Amino acid sequence: MRARTLFSLAAGRSSFRLAQLAATVILLPVWGERRYGVYAAAVAAFTWLIPLLQSGPEKTVLKLLPRAPRTGPQIVEALVWFLWCLLIAAPAALVVTLASGERGRTAIYVGVAGVAAGSGVTLLLAGLHRVTGRPWLDARSAFALAILQVSLVGFAIAGLRPLGYVVCLMSGQTTVNLVLLVKLGRPSLRIRHRPAFLRRVLWTVVLMGLPEVGLYLATSVVFAIMAASHWSFQVGQLFVVLIVWTAGLTLVMYALRVYAPLASIRLLGRAGAAGRSRAAQLCRWIVAIDMLWGLAFACIVWRFDVLAVTRTNHALWVWSVLYVTRTPGVLLTILAGYLVENSDARSIRITATAAGISLAVTASTGGLLIPALGGFGVFGALVLAEIAGAGATIFMIGRHRRLSTIRGSGRYRREVPSVTGD
Repeated sequence: MRARTLFSLAAGRSSFRLAQLAATVILLPVWGERRYGVYAAAVAAFTWLIPLLQSGPEKTVLKLLPRAPRTGPQIVEALVWFLWCLLIAAPAALVVTLASGERGRTAIYVGVAGVAAGSGVTLLLAGLHRVTGRPWLDARSAFALAILQVSLVGFAIAGLRPLGYVVCLMSGQTTVNLVLLVKLGRPSLRIRHRPAFLRRVLWTVVLMGLPEVGLYLATSVVFAIMAASHWSFQVGQLFVVLIVWTAGLTLVMYALRVYAPLASIRLLGRAGAAGRSRAAQLCRWIVAIDMLWGLAFACIVWRFDVLAVTRTNHALWVWSVLYVTRTPGVLLTILAGYLVENSDARSIRITATAAGISLAVTASTGGLLIPALGGFGVFGALVLAEIAGAGATIFMIGRHRRLSTIRGSGRYRREVPSVTGD
C-alpha cells in the first residue's frame, strides 16, 4: 500500500475518531449527568453490535480474498445483499418506535442500537471497498461522518436533546452507507447454490468475529451490571474515559486491519506456525503483566479509600489512570489474536474459544465484584477475564502444535482451499 493512501486512510479515520471524542466530552456537560447517563448506558449496551456486523465479515473477506480470488466475489455479493436488508431494517425499527408515541428511554435505546448497527455497516463497507481496490471511499466516508458528528454537537449545544441527536445521527449515517452500498454493485445470493461452501464461510465469519464481539460485549455486560447497581452514578464519567481510551486502540486495530490481506499471505504454512509461537509468548507476557497489575490494584484499593474519590470531581483522573495502566495488556492481547487468526484455518478456533472464555469470566466475576466495588469491580473483572483468555490461548496453541507435529504440516497447508473453496 502506498504511503499516500495509508496517510489518507489514517487521516480520515482519525478525523472521525476525534469528532467522536469531542462529542463524548462535550455532551456530558451539555446534557447533564441524568440525560447523558441514559445515552451513555444505551451506547455501552449496544457497542457489541459494531464488531458483530463488521469484525467477522470484514476479517473473513480480508483473509480469504487474497487466498481465494475466484470465490471471493461471491462472498462480497452476498454481504452486499445482507447489508441492503440491514440498511432498511435499522431506520424502520426507529420509525416504528417513534410512530407508536415512544419518546423516552426506549426510543433512545432503539435509536442507539440502530446507530451501532449502522456504524458496523459503515466499517464493513469501508473494508470491502479497500479490499476491492477503492480505499479512497473509506477515507471520504470517514471525513463525511466526522463533519456530521461535529455538526450534531453544535446542534446539541443549541438545544438538541439525546433522542433528536440519535435520529439525526442515524439519518446521516444511513445516507453515507447508501452511497457506499450503491458503489459496490448489485447484490447477489448465487453463493447459496454452493451450500457446503456457504456453511464454511459462515462458520469462518462467526469464529473470526467472536474475539472483537466478545471484547465489546464484555464492556456492555459490565456497564449493564453497573447501571443496574447503586454505582450507576459512575456510568457517565467512566464511559467518557472509556471512549477516549478506546480511540487509540481502535486506530491500532484499524492499522492491523489495513494490512490483514498481506498478513494473511505471509502467515501461510511454516510462517503461520512461527506466528502462533510468537502469539503464545505474547500471552505469557499478558499473564505476567496482568497479575502484577492486579496485585498493585488490590493493594491500592485495600490501603486507600479510593472508593470515596470516585464520588468527587477527581473521579475522571482515577478512571484515566486505571485505563492507561491497562493499555499494555490490551495491546498485547490484540496483537496475539491478530497473529493467530491470520495463520491457518484451524487457528480461528483458538481465538474464538479464548474470547468465549474471557466473556464468561467477565460476566461471572463482574456480577460479584461490581455491586461491591463499582467501577473498580469493572477493572477487576476485565483483568481476570484477560488472564483467563491468555491462558486458554497458550494451552490451545500448544495443543495445535502437538497435533500439527503428529499429522504433518501438509494437512494444514491443504486446509486453506477447504475454507476458501478454491
